[in-house]
Amino acid sequence: MTTCDRQRGFTLIELIVVLGILGILLAAAVPMATAVLSADRRQEARAELATIAAALESYYLEHAAFPATLADATFTGLHLQPGVDRTAAVDPFGAGQDYLYLVDATANTASVWSRGENARNNAGGTDDLLVVVHGAVPGTARTWQRFRLIVELLADHIEAGGSVAGPWPVLRAAIGLGAAYDADGYGTPFDWNETTHTLTSAGPDRTLGTADDITL
Repeated sequence: MTTCDRQRGFTLIELIVVLGILGILLAAAVPMATAVLSADRRQEARAELATIAAALESYYLEHAAFPATLADATFTGLHLQPGVDRTAAVDPFGAGQDYLYLVDATANTASVWSRGENARNNAGGTDDLLVVVHGAVPGTARTWQRFRLIVELLADHIEAGGSVAGPWPVLRAAIGLGAAYDADGYGTPFDWNETTHTLTSAGPDRTLGTADDITL
């Protein structure tokens, strides 16, 4: 009597069980992979928003204003290095669109934000990632830079017997400065008092006679 060995295969029930286990594993893996991808995008967005904020401060320090758009030729490529295909300005949650950008002239701020995980513009709220740049910071720095140069030239002018009479543009020209020095770091004209020999910046609010005035 002879016997023959038969290789045993999977039964239908065993296949169903294996497929069920694979389905459970796949169902658990997909949210984990999505969470990891979202975390990477959030980290990328935060880093890029910080870089854009620093570039906006640099731009304001030079121009006493914020650029009209992030794609402005005087901003991207000069203050913000765009990277390949302008990736530095592209929102990782925006499906190829740039970060959202808004300038508030009244508050003198520039806001930049990512759409966040829901890929929708919530005006900087809910899951949006937002940075706000205040023009007061670079504006004040630029004003004091101008003050330092002005005080040196003004002292030399007075020591040499030069006149300090008249409006600031006249005196500014007399001490050898160009028209750019007519205004402070916020783009507001300086106010010169020839009686008290004081030069005043209107400060961040751009209104003379208020508490934030800066006087030399």
